[in-house]
Amino acid sequence: GFVTAFFFPLVGGLFLVQYGAAATWIGLAISFVVLTVLALTVARVASREGLTSELLTRGAGFGTVGSVLTCVIYAGTFIIYAGTEGQILASSIDLLWDLPNVIWYVLVAAIFLPMAWNGISSMTKILAYTIPLYFVLLVVAIIVAWNRSGGMPEGMITGMPEGATGGVIGVLGVMAALAGTIGINPFEASDFNRFIRSTEFKRKALVSVVLPYALLFFIAMPLGIYFTLATGTFDPSIYFVGLLGLVPGVLLAWVSQIRVNLTNLHVSSVSLTSASEPVGVSRFGRRFWLVVVTLAMIGLMVSDVLGNLTVFLEWTGIFLLAWLASIVADLVVVRGWLKIVTGPIEYRSSHLPRYNIVGISALLTATIAGSLIWLLAGDPIVKSLSAYIGFVIAFVVHVAVAILTKGRTYFADPADPRIAANRSATQTA
Repeated sequence: GFVTAFFFPLVGGLFLVQYGAAATWIGLAISFVVLTVLALTVARVASREGLTSELLTRGAGFGTVGSVLTCVIYAGTFIIYAGTEGQILASSIDLLWDLPNVIWYVLVAAIFLPMAWNGISSMTKILAYTIPLYFVLLVVAIIVAWNRSGGMPEGMITGMPEGATGGVIGVLGVMAALAGTIGINPFEASDFNRFIRSTEFKRKALVSVVLPYALLFFIAMPLGIYFTLATGTFDPSIYFVGLLGLVPGVLLAWVSQIRVNLTNLHVSSVSLTSASEPVGVSRFGRRFWLVVVTLAMIGLMVSDVLGNLTVFLEWTGIFLLAWLASIVADLVVVRGWLKIVTGPIEYRSSHLPRYNIVGISALLTATIAGSLIWLLAGDPIVKSLSAYIGFVIAFVVHVAVAILTKGRTYFADPADPRIAANRSATQTA
């Protein structure tokens, strides 16, 4: 569903217009490597432990209620994606029947609600049934664009539209906009790869982790460059209609957006359901949160999330990379190199504290610092690096606080034998 989203060709075309082709390719390549390394790190542990990203977060330095912060970040990001995809869909259907935008926003959101109502079982069928039609229409669009351009559009590698910012600033601009993608996908990967047996992870990781991101960074987003150069616009809801005709172009938009937005709505509603349990509102089930997510999606479309996409992507990237840095620091350093805490990652509420200062302090420090840099930095290079500076801050703070507290904040019982200090004291005695 994610790979076939209009969001990625849209972003690829937007990068071309803002930063030029060369900077876009370099930014995509660097981001792919960073994302793949981080995703493999988290997904490998998820496969070994069999835990979702939320349960990993609980035990890796946040506690039961502390992990609610990250659930809200996770859900909020997918709601932003849902609003973006929904606005693209509303723009395409408006070409068939011109109505006030707000009417289409409400109708588009209402269409998704019954489709996602029964969860993953109905979604799986819709995803399976629509994929052949999606690929047929996409291939036809690629061929038509090829013929109209007389071959590969000029500028796929070196194209520099008027007003674009290339060079180092352009590369960093691409990476800044992809910070959210880099931050959230390792957690997505963990939610899927937890179903893979740890003994099979190395063999299957190429398909379950590397391949999806290769398709995103080197097929889906570059297609946006291709179509933007061929048609002169970076909006898929416009250029697919121009290439395929009104009805087939709108049909492709609907097939693509239904696929991805079902996933966006489901993931965000499940995440909010998980967040409601530790704070005592578990009576509100997934369907309640699905309605809440749908209403939020409408609000974002009304506020023109699509027109402010780069801003949303850069800002959410600060939160997501801070969260990811904290988890990676815990898995690699606190549990790996330093072994401050050992054993299976604890996820049971009865065995965990409600709040763990280690992860929470790292997340808050990094997001506040990263947000201030993003808002106040006058240098475009520093501003573009704000999410990545936040990543470093979260990583360092997480490790430092874990060392200072000696792992005693990880369990409800401060004498738990999985804490290194307790093991050392027992051995000495």
